[in-house]
Amino acid sequence: MTPKLVPFAGRRAGVLAATLLLGGRAAPAPAQSPTQIELDLRRWAEAHQADQVATLERLVNIQSGTMNTAGVRAAGDLVRRSLDSLGFTTSWIELPPELKRAGHLYAERKGGRGKRILLIGHLDTVFEGEQQRFRRADTLARGAGVNDMKGGDVVILFALKALASTGALNGMRVSVLLTGDEESAGQPTAVSRAALIDAAKRSDAVLDFEPDVGKGTVSQRGAVSWVLRVTGRQYHSGQIFSDDAGYGAVFEAARIIDGFRATMAREHYLTFNPAVIAGGTEVAFDTMALTSSASGKDNIVPRTVTVAGDLRFLYDSQMVHAQSRMRDIVSRHLPGTSATLSFADPYPAMSPSPRNEGLLAALDSVSRALGYGPVDALPRQAWGGGYRLRRAVRRRPQRTGRPRDGRSHARRGHRPALAPHRHGARRRLSLSPFPGWPRHAVDVRVGRGALGSAHYAVSVVSRR
Repeated sequence: MTPKLVPFAGRRAGVLAATLLLGGRAAPAPAQSPTQIELDLRRWAEAHQADQVATLERLVNIQSGTMNTAGVRAAGDLVRRSLDSLGFTTSWIELPPELKRAGHLYAERKGGRGKRILLIGHLDTVFEGEQQRFRRADTLARGAGVNDMKGGDVVILFALKALASTGALNGMRVSVLLTGDEESAGQPTAVSRAALIDAAKRSDAVLDFEPDVGKGTVSQRGAVSWVLRVTGRQYHSGQIFSDDAGYGAVFEAARIIDGFRATMAREHYLTFNPAVIAGGTEVAFDTMALTSSASGKDNIVPRTVTVAGDLRFLYDSQMVHAQSRMRDIVSRHLPGTSATLSFADPYPAMSPSPRNEGLLAALDSVSRALGYGPVDALPRQAWGGGYRLRRAVRRRPQRTGRPRDGRSHARRGHRPALAPHRHGARRRLSLSPFPGWPRHAVDVRVGRGALGSAHYAVSVVSRR
């Protein structure tokens, strides 16, 4: 993860945020010129660019990983002082102790004019530590949260400050809610996201300030995690497929997962990912941390398999249909096996809507008028899911950033080594296991066993 800040881009974001909060623009007009107040907001942002970067540095240097509740509160205190100075009524929303999360910062100005606008962000980061402190080289800055999303929190602050400098903030109905557990939501989400849902219900429009690439997100996929647990009969491997031994847990798990693939792999905007799998005679599986250990013997039919993954969808109805198909596939057990499939609380989809498109049109109009160029919609298929936003604003017009390249939350991983069998033969293949699938590298190692038996191990590596 190499978050960066380009000062001009940050200044542009602040100007566009401030002008969009003013309202008053509808569809873009090709020859439209900026209004005087929009020009004033741009001048203020340009004059306070250094202040914005300095505030970002102070905020990033407060370590606030999701589970660092004291750090999340400290980050919230810094933002809260700025909002207090702007005339907001601020409060810290506590969460039940059993959730082990810091809570959320809420701020509100109860004006009498304009739309009720909610600005949302988050205070927690994925990583923290001394190596994640703010570092700047020319126009680049690195550190925990520079990109996701303390940079966005600073844009919110300075957009509001710019509005206050012109007097435009007076009388506006605007609220700010910064969550403390976006990167790892407290469970159940019905509790941890209650304040966000309530704030969204009281609003006419919601703006999210996650990082973007100059595009707006007006629709976004929902997500739900799932756990598959498979049980078979523990038997000698020489009896597998017999009426007594059955097929074993691994074959049943493979049947189910491939059934998901065969049934749903090509549906538009629907994805499912079996992320972690463990099987054998004994399996220990932590479904929260997604860590596992497994043991067994190559002459014993495996007794248990656990698989954890996620399902993503653009419409909530699409999720319901997919879950029904998955349960149906699970129910068709191989002989001698059983299986259960459970789903966690879903994050609902932010489905496409004309009101969201209208909000993006207003932003595009401002951007063109100020000479920043057009702001297009980010393609829906480029999105994985933005948990905090979806839960809050499923029925409110919204515009957000936050494109993902698929690796935003990933550290560089290690490919596990597979020890060669003694006296074994090795073959490295490149093959496509299913029609239409990308090619994978498959490492097959076979060792000689006793009494006509053989041991084998297969390692499959797909593209990251």
